[in-house]
Amino acid sequence: MKKGLSKFCVAVLVVLTMVTVVDVTIGKVMDWMLPQISNQGDTGKTYYSLNDVHTPVVIVGSSRAAHHYVTQIIEDSLGMPAYNVARDGCFFSYNCCVVNSILDRYTPKLIIWENGTEYLFDGFDDPLENLYQYYEKNPWVTSAIQEELPWTEYARLNSRLYQYNSIIHRILMRYRGRSSFVDETEKGYLPLQPKKLKKQLELKQVELNCTELSKTKVERFKATLSRAKEKGVKVVVVDSPMYRVCDMNNKSAVEMQKICNMYGALFLNNSQLPDFVEHKEFFNDPTHMNTIGAVSYTKMFLNQIKTI
Repeated sequence: MKKGLSKFCVAVLVVLTMVTVVDVTIGKVMDWMLPQISNQGDTGKTYYSLNDVHTPVVIVGSSRAAHHYVTQIIEDSLGMPAYNVARDGCFFSYNCCVVNSILDRYTPKLIIWENGTEYLFDGFDDPLENLYQYYEKNPWVTSAIQEELPWTEYARLNSRLYQYNSIIHRILMRYRGRSSFVDETEKGYLPLQPKKLKKQLELKQVELNCTELSKTKVERFKATLSRAKEKGVKVVVVDSPMYRVCDMNNKSAVEMQKICNMYGALFLNNSQLPDFVEHKEFFNDPTHMNTIGAVSYTKMFLNQIKTI
């Protein structure tokens, strides 16, 4: 019986060793490939934003930032190189990691940070899955994950396979086609061509499901803007136009304004601008402007920051 138990233990040990070797090997291969597809596709854009972007002007945010700020117009107006590192589905905590990683590497002149005014609420959906592969490599990512997620989730992140699970195929495909890659963005800006809508947009009131502020996010926002101020980086925190009716003075918006004032950042709540809310042809859906709206808005936004 003891002999059988010994064989079983040896077999388990062998299997665990093999799994560990596979896990570590795949992690190292993915770590090696990832820098070589920097700024190619969504996965590469995250790598680029954390490690490579180096322009004097940077636009960060989610899909609304990616579609609403025309990089070339910003460059031409400000007379400085700019890049839009915003990525679809990536919200407040993700972009805190991006901003802090940028501040670690260099001192840009201006950061345009698109933030929904509801982002400081506790319970607002703020996924971090797109940062998993940087866990324990980037201190800001590691901190955000440990503060936002249950310990059972970041315990799993000790596995390199778990970190890369959902994007291994993307990295492999991008790596294979890297020599023929054609960037379809315009310096990170993703134009949405106007389209004929199956159903006309309706201007509806949006009710917030969250009512209490997240202490963690409030402190993270303060710390990020404090670092920018210390480094002499100008930050514009802005919520761009939507085709919906929102409460411009909700608790999160008020707190966001207060924190921006505290650390010398410019806060612009442009979500309800009449010049845009009155023009449904500027929008492809309630939260995203098409190229017509984006060009008009970028020009207006630049006039705002120059005037102020």
